[in-house]
Amino acid sequence: MIHGVGCQAPGVRSGASHRCCQLPNQRLERKAMVKVKNNAATSKKRPQKQSDPGFLHKLLTPRPRVLIALCVVGLLGWGIQRTWQQVAPEVIHRDRYVLKEDRISISPLPEWITGDVRYEVIEQAGLERRLSILDTSFMQVVEDAFVLHPWVESVDRITKSYPPGVHVDLTYRRPIAVVEMASQQGVQFVPIDRYAVHLPAHDVPDIRRQYLPRIGGIVARPPAGQQWADERVTGAADLIVKMAEYWEKLHLVDVLPSARPELRGEHRFYVYDLISRGGTRIVWGPPPGENLPGEDSFQQKLDRLRQCIAEYGPLDSVRGPAEVNVRHELAIKLRTVKKPQAVKQAAKEHSEDAAVVK
Repeated sequence: MIHGVGCQAPGVRSGASHRCCQLPNQRLERKAMVKVKNNAATSKKRPQKQSDPGFLHKLLTPRPRVLIALCVVGLLGWGIQRTWQQVAPEVIHRDRYVLKEDRISISPLPEWITGDVRYEVIEQAGLERRLSILDTSFMQVVEDAFVLHPWVESVDRITKSYPPGVHVDLTYRRPIAVVEMASQQGVQFVPIDRYAVHLPAHDVPDIRRQYLPRIGGIVARPPAGQQWADERVTGAADLIVKMAEYWEKLHLVDVLPSARPELRGEHRFYVYDLISRGGTRIVWGPPPGENLPGEDSFQQKLDRLRQCIAEYGPLDSVRGPAEVNVRHELAIKLRTVKKPQAVKQAAKEHSEDAAVVK
């Protein structure tokens, strides 16, 4: 007889065989149930810190010692400040902290300034033994004192040191032209910089002023150190700065602004003529930067002027043209040839003889 495959052995009853098969399965189920119970018990025992209101309360509630320490620090700071306010005026103005005149230095003066800028600022602002390097307004007072001087274009840097001293780095104004003005003493040449700021005339040597470009036709002038409010002067300064590279080569001398402005649509502007050393008048037009519609560029006008010089020679003598218009196209007016004096005298005598005959 062939026995079937299973857990039933020969000679064993079927009931016992069934119990034998179920025993391993029951053991596995019991182990699984015990493991689940242990995990549940462990999860219940773990504290939940994030949801514990007591932990947050302890974390956010300041401790009394910390509060006391903060109060003590605040009171000490307040007391030190009050004490310093009472003794500061006496301390900061002690000799060891006060700035003396010989401890003030500035950038070297350029060759076109003959005055003493440093001394003038100290005298006008009263800096001698007045400032303390401990004063909180020290830097601002020094800057204001120098920036108001007519020759100072900008205060670039201020460096203070101990023993009390200060060095001021300055950018100076440079005279680029003079405004020719009539006065009771005669003709005066008032120097200006590129921004049309009135510069002290007594600081610029006469010989230098005589060779600077001249601006004519101006009557009023501002105090030294202030910018000209007249648009004709500011426009002339812009034109001279733009022409600086070519001024000597073209033998130019004067800039003459128009007495009245021209109107073109919504634009209102002054026009300018240039006068050469030989007396040639160059009709230029508005200054650079106006960007007027229909007006030719600076380079186009300069090229026309060069073309005229190439054809008629330099503009440094009376043999040059009387007028050169470069505004829209090159237009040249030649000088009228004057008769010699002997010819004029002969013509005059001839006319007198004719009158006697009549």
